[in-house]
Parts: sequence; structure tokens; C-alpha cells
Amino acid sequence: MTAALASITLRALLNRRRTVLLALLGALLVLIAVLYRLGSPTADESLEVTQRLLADFGIGVLLPLVAVIVGTAALGSELDDGTIVYLLAKPVARWRIVLVKLVVAWLVTCVLVAPAMVVAGVIGHGDTQLALGYAVASIVGALEYTAIFVALSLVTSRALIVGLAYVVVWEGVVAGIFSGTRAVSVRQHVLAVAEAAGGAGAGDAELALGFAVAASAVVTAGAIALAVRRLETVELRGETS
Repeated sequence: MTAALASITLRALLNRRRTVLLALLGALLVLIAVLYRLGSPTADESLEVTQRLLADFGIGVLLPLVAVIVGTAALGSELDDGTIVYLLAKPVARWRIVLVKLVVAWLVTCVLVAPAMVVAGVIGHGDTQLALGYAVASIVGALEYTAIFVALSLVTSRALIVGLAYVVVWEGVVAGIFSGTRAVSVRQHVLAVAEAAGGAGAGDAELALGFAVAASAVVTAGAIALAVRRLETVELRGETS
């Protein structure tokens, strides 16, 4: 049953139109790196610009945008069309459903983001460690983001809109202005991992690595617990016991 659930979820997430659009976002990151590299920048310039590209566009835009679309669709599409009742009628533990959906959404997000980070990093500066550091960070961040958005899809029928607002307003504006909010910013958690794994010049994170990893783990676990709890009460969209 677990394998069948994973297969169904994967097919639903990888529908042709969505996959192409999300793949184009990753291709855009690579294209920007290529166009920059054609200008023959110096080594110092290429390091700074590539780091900013991976941090601002890769971690700041590509990762959360892919995660919100994939994460909210993992369970959200079944809730919207009412087919969730057929799944809930099966003798499958609710926690297993959530974990399978989350893992598939996480893997899809990683595949759409991490390779683009590696290619853009290598092209932009030619530093494999920098590229791999940001790719590893994107994998860690993808898990936290998708857990949040899977849970969000069980909390509101407007999960995609709320998720996009969260990415733009909280991660993009509030966490950038008010330093006190950075401790609970997924983007800051990811940047701390990127700085630690990417080597010299990989970035200037606002949080210590240990705190960022711990905070990421707490947020992910909390989101999973919330999703399981909500799924235990969900019958149809708009009807809860």
C-alpha cells in the first residue's frame, strides 16, 4: 500500500504542465549563471556574484516557490476534489499517509532544485564545493518547506495562496527587516547550512549552524505532527469532526 500511495502521489505531482513550469525555473537559474559567465568576470567577482545568485535566487526564490507548489499539491489536490475520502477509507495509518506524501513531495522538490543549484554554481564560479554546499542546503530546506506546506494544505483550502504570501511577505520582507524573526525563518536556516557546507565565501548567514539545524528539525517535526493531527479529523474539504 505504501508503494502504491507513493506511486500515485508521484504521478499526480509530475503532471506534464506543472513539471515543465517548475523545471523552467531551475533552467532560468542556470541560464543566468551562463549569461554572467560569458562576461569573463574575475575570480573574486564570480565568487561574490555566484554566491548571491545561489542565495538570493536559488534559496530565496526557486526553492520556496517549487516547495510551495509541490508541497500544497501533495495532499491538497485530493482534498479539493474530494477523493481524499477514498484514501482515508483504506486501512492505512494517517501518519503513514502524511509521511509518504511528504517524502514524495520532498524528493520531487529536491530533484527540481538541487541539480540546478549544482550546475549554476559550477558554471558561475567553477567551485564544486560552493555548488554542492548550496545543493545540500537546498535539500535540507526542501524538507522543512514541504513539511510546512503539506501541513498548510490540511489547515486551509487556500494553502497555495497562503503559502505564496508566507514566502513573499515573511521570508522575503519581514525576516529581512527584523532580525528577531530570522530565528524562525526557513531561508535563514538554509543559508546557515549553505555557509557551513559551501566553503570560504559561501555566504554570511545570520544564524549559527547548530541553532539553524535544531530549529529546522523542530519546525519540521511540528509541521508533521500538525499534518497528522489534521488528517485524523479531515473527512471532506470543509468538513471536520
